[in-house]
Amino acid sequence: MEDAELIRQFREKGDKRSFEKLIGKYGDRVFRFGFKMCGHREDAEDVVQDTFVSAYRYLDSFRGDSSVLTWLMKIASSACLKKRRLRKDQPRHLDELDETRVKGSGAGAGGGESPDSLVISAEKQARFRAALALLPEHYRVVVVLRDLEGLSVKETAAALDLTESAVKVRLHRARAKLFKLFSEEAHEQE
Repeated sequence: MEDAELIRQFREKGDKRSFEKLIGKYGDRVFRFGFKMCGHREDAEDVVQDTFVSAYRYLDSFRGDSSVLTWLMKIASSACLKKRRLRKDQPRHLDELDETRVKGSGAGAGGGESPDSLVISAEKQARFRAALALLPEHYRVVVVLRDLEGLSVKETAAALDLTESAVKVRLHRARAKLFKLFSEEAHEQE
Protein backbone atom coordinates (compact mmCIF):
# COMPACT_ATOMS: atom_id res chain seq x y z
CA MET A 1 0.00 0.00 0.00
CA GLU A 2 1.25 3.48 -0.82
CA ASP A 3 2.40 5.76 1.97
CA ALA A 4 -0.16 8.41 1.08
CA GLU A 5 -2.97 5.86 1.44
CA LEU A 6 -1.64 4.65 4.79
CA ILE A 7 -1.48 8.23 6.05
CA ARG A 8 -4.97 8.95 4.75
CA GLN A 9 -6.37 5.90 6.53
CA PHE A 10 -4.64 6.91 9.74
CA ARG A 11 -5.85 10.49 9.55
CA GLU A 12 -9.42 9.88 8.43
CA LYS A 13 -10.23 6.58 10.10
CA GLY A 14 -7.78 6.56 12.98
CA ASP A 15 -6.53 3.21 11.68
CA LYS A 16 -3.53 2.43 13.88
CA ARG A 17 -2.64 -0.56 11.72
CA SER A 18 -1.81 1.88 8.94
CA PHE A 19 0.75 3.53 11.17
CA GLU A 20 2.10 0.12 12.18
CA LYS A 21 2.60 -0.63 8.48
CA LEU A 22 4.68 2.56 8.16
CA ILE A 23 6.77 1.40 11.11
CA GLY A 24 7.20 -2.00 9.47
CA LYS A 25 8.19 -0.38 6.20
CA TYR A 26 10.69 2.16 7.56
CA GLY A 27 11.66 0.93 11.04
CA ASP A 28 14.76 -0.96 9.91
CA ARG A 29 16.08 2.00 7.92
CA VAL A 30 15.58 4.36 10.85
CA PHE A 31 17.33 1.85 13.12
CA ARG A 32 20.31 1.51 10.73
CA PHE A 33 20.57 5.28 10.48
CA GLY A 34 20.43 5.67 14.27
CA PHE A 35 22.97 2.91 14.74
CA LYS A 36 25.41 4.39 12.25
CA MET A 37 25.05 7.82 13.79
CA CYS A 38 25.09 6.88 17.47
CA GLY A 39 27.16 3.71 17.41
CA HIS A 40 25.22 1.89 20.11
CA ARG A 41 22.31 -0.52 19.72
CA GLU A 42 20.48 0.95 22.71
CA ASP A 43 20.78 4.48 21.38
CA ALA A 44 19.58 3.36 17.95
CA GLU A 45 16.56 1.69 19.53
CA ASP A 46 15.85 4.92 21.41
CA VAL A 47 16.16 6.86 18.16
CA VAL A 48 13.64 4.55 16.49
CA GLN A 49 11.24 4.92 19.37
CA ASP A 50 11.64 8.71 19.55
CA THR A 51 11.26 8.99 15.78
CA PHE A 52 8.04 7.02 15.56
CA VAL A 53 6.54 8.59 18.69
CA SER A 54 7.13 12.01 17.13
CA ALA A 55 5.85 10.81 13.76
CA TYR A 56 2.69 9.46 15.40
CA ARG A 57 2.17 12.70 17.27
CA TYR A 58 2.70 14.90 14.20
CA LEU A 59 1.44 12.74 11.35
CA ASP A 60 -1.64 14.95 11.03
CA SER A 61 0.65 17.88 10.20
CA PHE A 62 2.67 15.96 7.58
CA ARG A 63 2.09 17.94 4.38
CA GLY A 64 3.64 15.53 1.94
CA ASP A 65 6.17 18.05 0.62
CA SER A 66 8.78 15.30 0.89
CA SER A 67 8.61 11.54 1.04
CA VAL A 68 7.67 9.83 4.29
CA LEU A 69 11.20 8.39 4.45
CA THR A 70 12.76 11.85 4.16
CA TRP A 71 10.42 13.17 6.86
CA LEU A 72 11.27 10.25 9.16
CA MET A 73 15.00 10.70 8.57
CA LYS A 74 14.66 14.37 9.48
CA ILE A 75 12.99 13.38 12.76
CA ALA A 76 15.59 10.65 13.33
CA SER A 77 18.43 13.09 12.65
CA SER A 78 17.08 15.42 15.33
CA ALA A 79 16.71 12.48 17.72
CA CYS A 80 20.32 11.45 17.05
CA LEU A 81 21.62 14.95 17.67
CA LYS A 82 19.65 15.10 20.90
CA LYS A 83 21.00 11.70 21.95
CA ARG A 84 24.53 12.82 21.02
CA ARG A 85 24.26 15.89 23.22
CA LEU A 86 23.19 13.70 26.12
CA ARG A 87 26.23 11.44 25.59
CA LYS A 88 28.77 14.20 25.06
CA ASP A 89 31.02 12.96 27.84
CA GLN A 90 31.25 9.45 26.42
CA PRO A 91 33.81 8.47 23.78
CA ARG A 92 32.80 8.35 20.15
CA HIS A 93 33.04 4.82 18.86
CA LEU A 94 31.07 2.46 16.70
CA ASP A 95 31.95 -0.91 18.20
CA GLU A 96 28.66 -2.58 17.40
CA LEU A 97 28.55 -1.58 13.75
CA ASP A 98 29.60 -5.10 12.75
CA GLU A 99 25.95 -6.08 13.02
CA THR A 100 24.92 -3.65 10.29
CA ARG A 101 27.21 -4.19 7.34
CA VAL A 102 28.31 -1.34 5.18
CA LYS A 103 26.41 -1.37 1.91
CA GLY A 104 28.49 -2.66 -0.94
CA SER A 105 31.10 -4.26 1.30
CA GLY A 106 31.00 -7.51 -0.63
CA ALA A 107 30.74 -9.69 2.46
CA GLY A 108 27.45 -11.44 2.02
CA ALA A 109 26.19 -14.59 3.61
CA GLY A 110 26.70 -17.50 1.28
CA GLY A 111 28.28 -15.28 -1.35
CA GLY A 112 30.82 -17.96 -2.27
CA GLU A 113 33.71 -15.72 -1.33
CA SER A 114 37.05 -17.01 -0.13
CA PRO A 115 37.98 -16.71 3.55
CA ASP A 116 40.78 -14.33 2.57
CA SER A 117 38.39 -11.94 0.84
CA LEU A 118 36.02 -12.08 3.83
CA VAL A 119 38.86 -11.19 6.22
CA ILE A 120 39.99 -8.32 4.00
CA SER A 121 36.40 -7.11 3.74
CA ALA A 122 36.00 -7.25 7.53
CA GLU A 123 39.22 -5.26 7.94
CA LYS A 124 37.98 -2.64 5.48
CA GLN A 125 34.69 -2.41 7.37
CA ALA A 126 36.53 -1.92 10.65
CA ARG A 127 38.70 0.81 9.12
CA PHE A 128 35.61 2.46 7.65
CA ARG A 129 33.79 2.36 11.01
CA ALA A 130 36.78 3.89 12.75
CA ALA A 131 37.10 6.65 10.15
CA LEU A 132 33.35 7.33 10.19
CA ALA A 133 33.40 7.68 13.97
CA LEU A 134 36.13 10.34 13.69
CA LEU A 135 34.14 12.54 11.33
CA PRO A 136 32.42 15.56 12.84
CA GLU A 137 28.69 15.00 13.31
CA HIS A 138 27.65 17.37 10.50
CA TYR A 139 29.77 15.40 8.00
CA ARG A 140 28.93 11.96 9.35
CA VAL A 141 25.16 12.50 9.06
CA VAL A 142 25.50 13.44 5.38
CA VAL A 143 27.64 10.38 4.60
CA VAL A 144 25.25 8.06 6.43
CA LEU A 145 22.13 9.44 4.74
CA ARG A 146 23.59 9.80 1.25
CA ASP A 147 26.13 6.99 0.89
CA LEU A 148 24.96 4.37 3.36
CA GLU A 149 21.19 4.84 3.37
CA GLY A 150 21.00 5.78 -0.31
CA LEU A 151 18.96 8.96 -0.03
CA SER A 152 19.24 11.36 -2.92
CA VAL A 153 20.90 14.75 -2.51
CA LYS A 154 17.45 16.34 -2.52
CA GLU A 155 16.12 13.95 0.15
CA THR A 156 19.24 14.43 2.28
CA ALA A 157 18.88 18.19 2.03
CA ALA A 158 15.23 18.00 3.06
CA ALA A 159 16.02 15.69 5.98
CA LEU A 160 18.71 18.03 7.31
CA ASP A 161 17.12 21.39 6.43
CA LEU A 162 20.04 22.23 4.16
CA THR A 163 20.30 23.36 0.58
CA GLU A 164 21.28 20.77 -1.99
CA SER A 165 24.53 22.62 -2.61
CA ALA A 166 25.32 22.53 1.12
CA VAL A 167 24.77 18.77 1.12
CA LYS A 168 27.09 18.38 -1.87
CA VAL A 169 29.79 20.49 -0.20
CA ARG A 170 29.53 18.60 3.09
CA LEU A 171 29.53 15.27 1.28
CA HIS A 172 32.60 16.24 -0.72
CA ARG A 173 34.43 17.39 2.42
CA ALA A 174 33.35 14.31 4.37
CA ARG A 175 34.56 11.97 1.64
CA ALA A 176 37.85 13.85 1.47
CA LYS A 177 38.29 13.51 5.23
CA LEU A 178 37.46 9.79 5.04
CA PHE A 179 40.01 9.35 2.26
CA LYS A 180 42.62 11.21 4.31
CA LEU A 181 41.90 9.07 7.36
CA PHE A 182 42.22 5.90 5.27
CA SER A 183 45.48 7.15 3.74
CA GLU A 184 46.96 8.04 7.12
CA GLU A 185 46.05 4.63 8.53
CA ALA A 186 47.54 2.82 5.52
CA HIS A 187 50.73 4.87 5.90
CA GLU A 188 50.92 4.02 9.61
CA GLN A 189 50.52 0.31 8.86
CA GLU A 190 53.50 0.38 6.49
